[in-house]
Amino acid sequence: MLMTSPVRAPRVLEHYERVAGLLLDAGFAPESVMPVITGLDNIVLGSALDMSAPEVMWVVGEKAEAPRLALAQAATGPSRADQAFGLTLAGFLAHCRGILAGDRPAAAADEVGEGPARTVGSGR
Repeated sequence: MLMTSPVRAPRVLEHYERVAGLLLDAGFAPESVMPVITGLDNIVLGSALDMSAPEVMWVVGEKAEAPRLALAQAATGPSRADQAFGLTLAGFLAHCRGILAGDRPAAAADEVGEGPARTVGSGR
């Protein structure tokens, strides 16, 4: 676990205060600010973890039958983590633009675990 207690360090809080102010000044509603900050934190921390992972995350050997995974992995090349970060950041920024435009909330109830459970391949 990276975070096991609340942040109290004044210098860190100053940075988050600045970010909160910038988001509010940009037009984000107060209830959207913390989901945006937390989302960006998640992207940065997840990316940092991914950058320290082996370049080849899935080894498809003779005992595993995963031809589509092997094809996708070979086609990605050596910049998998960079490509994943770019994809995630682009989606995050597009969502933030939608929040500002009033096209979407910071998070829908079922996206944060308050609604029906999501299952892989369910189309939800």
